Amino acid sequence: MTAKQTLRERVERLSEQEAAEWLARIEWESTESEALTDEEMAQVLAAEREFAEGKSVSGEEVFRKLGL
Repeated sequence: MTAKQTLRERVERLSEQEAAEWLARIEWESTESEALTDEEMAQVLAAEREFAEGKSVSGEEVFRKLGL
């Protein structure tokens, strides 16, 4: 059995949701670089501003607040 035949058989056994998830993974893995959406970029810039303003906590503090 060829790789394509095996893949087709496996795809046929997937639910529609599983197929959609695998398709998204394949498409993501196939891109050479990951580009941020406008919303994601806005979140990154907001976080950078907060960090520059001193609005950050150490990893140790985060773990303590989470009880870890």
